[in-house]
Amino acid sequence: MRDLDLGNNKIDIAGKGKGRDSKQRAVYIGKRTAKALWRYLTPRISEAAPHDPLFVVGPADDERGITRDVLSRLISRIGERAGVEKSHPHRFRHTFAINYLRNGGDVLTLQRLLGHESLEMVRRYANVAATDCAAAHKTADPVDNWRL
Repeated sequence: MRDLDLGNNKIDIAGKGKGRDSKQRAVYIGKRTAKALWRYLTPRISEAAPHDPLFVVGPADDERGITRDVLSRLISRIGERAGVEKSHPHRFRHTFAINYLRNGGDVLTLQRLLGHESLEMVRRYANVAATDCAAAHKTADPVDNWRL
């Protein structure tokens, strides 16, 4: 709970690694996500302590913090019901990165948001977005559409 800052629409995330090697970064959320989080937290916000997990699973009398495995299984089951193949948490990360670039985000900010130390991985996302750009231009090229 202490990692959530709804005033600034930010969640501090502890990444891979243990102790001093743990990578920490800020993940920013939009207004809609902040509103959904607020609705999710409202029933337990009055009893929550700073050290309590933000996301919980289990019955109300035995809530536990959600783990990576539980999240992975949850996303996989939801994907199956929705007819989406290969649903897993990393797919959402990949989809976020591609859409971030498609919507005009810059690669340096994306690198920081994803927690990558180098631009190499971010370049892969940028290449997909560049391919989209080339395809869109092929369809919408003004000169080709003049019908002269």
